[in-house]
Amino acid sequence: MSTIVLHQWEMSPFCNKVRRCLKHKGLDYSVVDYNGLLALNAAKLSKVGKLPVVDFNGHRVQDSAAIARYLDEKYPDKLLYPREPRALAEARMWEDWAGQSLYFYEIYFRMLDPISLERGLDLIAAGRPSYERAILKYVFKSRYPRKLKEQGLARMPREQVEKLFFDRLEDIEALLEGRNYLGGDAPNIADFSVVGQLDELVRTSELKPRILSYPRIAAWLNRC
Repeated sequence: MSTIVLHQWEMSPFCNKVRRCLKHKGLDYSVVDYNGLLALNAAKLSKVGKLPVVDFNGHRVQDSAAIARYLDEKYPDKLLYPREPRALAEARMWEDWAGQSLYFYEIYFRMLDPISLERGLDLIAAGRPSYERAILKYVFKSRYPRKLKEQGLARMPREQVEKLFFDRLEDIEALLEGRNYLGGDAPNIADFSVVGQLDELVRTSELKPRILSYPRIAAWLNRC
């Protein structure tokens, strides 16, 4: 009997994506959370030292995209990556956009907003001593503003960042007209990649009501 173990940070959008992929495949799995300073142990799981990591009966795979590809190889029912070339190209483009662009909006609105930061800390420090939460808060407030400034979003006024973000939501809302998922009638890696990012904002950000005010996006998030 297969044993699948997901090593994760609860607040990670990439771990969120992998949970959705596993659920889509109908696979049973257990979860190991690296809350608080247990996060230091994540570096021991792979050479990259990041989560998610999934153990498949002792075979370890790191990185959400690599995990998704492995899932299709080992469990080919309900493919995450379409076989048709055009559909596959579109799905990969969405996956890349979610990880390389949308992700920075997610951490911008989570890490630079005091209320959202506290909610995120509640998730990643759950069950750990209060001093570990304080350490994580210090690390987040030191690391992420610098990271976002290097990337560029933190150099912009908040209203400009919001406009850019909601312009993209307008695009997604328009693209969902007449279809249930980004690729059509069935979900694929495009949906799980983008929804994994947006769901983390819905969980912790004050922007939740505005995000869910888009009726097609709200229904799509619920379907995924």
